[in-house]
Formats: sequence, C-alpha cells, structure tokens
Amino acid sequence: MSELSLIQLDPDREAFGRWATLQERRLGLKPTASAPDAGYSWHALLTAAFGDMAPRPFVDRHKLRSNFLLGYTQAKPDQLQAKSNLDELGRAALALDRMKMTVMPEDWRAGQVLSFEVRCRPIVRTRRFARSGKIDEMDAAVHAATDNREADREQVYVGWLAKELGRENACQLQQVQMTSFQRTRILRRNQGSERSPQLIEGPEAWMVGRLVIQEPSAFAALLARGLGRHRAFGFGCLIVAQPGVLD
Repeated sequence: MSELSLIQLDPDREAFGRWATLQERRLGLKPTASAPDAGYSWHALLTAAFGDMAPRPFVDRHKLRSNFLLGYTQAKPDQLQAKSNLDELGRAALALDRMKMTVMPEDWRAGQVLSFEVRCRPIVRTRRFARSGKIDEMDAAVHAATDNREADREQVYVGWLAKELGRENACQLQQVQMTSFQRTRILRRNQGSERSPQLIEGPEAWMVGRLVIQEPSAFAALLARGLGRHRAFGFGCLIVAQPGVLD
C-alpha cells in the first residue's frame, strides 16, 4: 500500500460559502428552508483542486468548533499541488498557503491502543423496506427498531461501528461514546442516466473512543478507505491519535 498522508486545511469559510452557492446554482438547485450538508460542495472543491489526489475520506471539523478540514491522501507532500485551472475563489476558500501535510506512521503494531473520532452515517442497505423496490439506505437504528422496539440508538450505532472497524480484523473497539447525533440532508447525484442532484435525509453521528489494532496492514487500509458509505463526502474519516488526545 502507498504511503498515506493526513492533510490539514484551515479554510476561509466566507469564501467557501460563496463558492458552494455558485456550485449549487450550477447544479440547478432551488433555495430551501434549511441548507443541505456541505459535504458535496467540499467534495466538488477538493476534486476541482487536486483531482485524483484529493483527500478521501475527509472530515470537516467545523461542528466541533474547529476550523480544520482533515483528510487522507496517498499523494506525497511534494506531489500535492492545486491544479492551475482552479478558480481564484476556490483557491481562497481552501487557503492553500495554510495547508499542512503529515505522513502517517507505517509501523502500526498489533495490540497498539489509539484514541479516535469519526463522523459517520450509520446506515444499512436493505431490500426489506426499500421504497424503490431494489436496495435503499436506512438508518441502522430505525432498521433495528423494526424487530426490537427497545433497541437503543447509541448501542445500535456502536454495533455498526464495531463491525466497520473489524473489517479484515483491522481493529477492535475498547471504549466508545456517541458525542452528538442529528438528522441531516445530504446532496447526491442519483444513479439514473441523467445523474440529477437529490437530497437524502439520514443520521449523522460523531463517535469518540479508543480502539486496539489487531491486524496492522488491515488497519492502515481502513484509514485509507474510511468507514461506511458516503466516504467521499465528509463521512467515515477515522482520525486517530495517542490515547487521551481525542477520547
């Protein structure tokens, strides 16, 4: 696996807001009472700036009272340069002169304990209740409650997170809590031939805790891939640090 780096951006929020508004107009979206999550606009701006080297997954930590946007890329620090055709407003929004990159460790150890945080969209894909008649996304807690009305939302999400972290035996939860939850609307293009934009409502949870690495190579792959769905749009970016830093 290629070397993984963590990008830290300190964006200009006012410039980004103007860039995002122009992006929504290009998509033909009408103004709504409550704005959708900005993940689609961040995805579009990062792709416009860096192309295939854009950080994915990424997370906007603005809701944690932090201005930073963090994300992973397999581009090396000396390779990541913004495209020459990126517009002036996009450059201002990303504040590229303040961008920092940190090469992630490659010596992860089995049994190593790390603190973590992740903004996730705990959903399951199901045919059972699909309105489309095919496969639809469903809030994992709502799905669990169809068979067990006593199902606890946080416990369902913890189970969902444990399953995601356990992919390929990457790592195991040691402790975790859900620090915030809300339902948000995200903007996506549908899978039809016209690829028209649509708003999808669903859960957003911030989970914080500690994990134990089990399979180092699988853990490194998990960081690069992210957790769950909508990873390219601001969800599932697993941020890790030494114990006590994030948890």
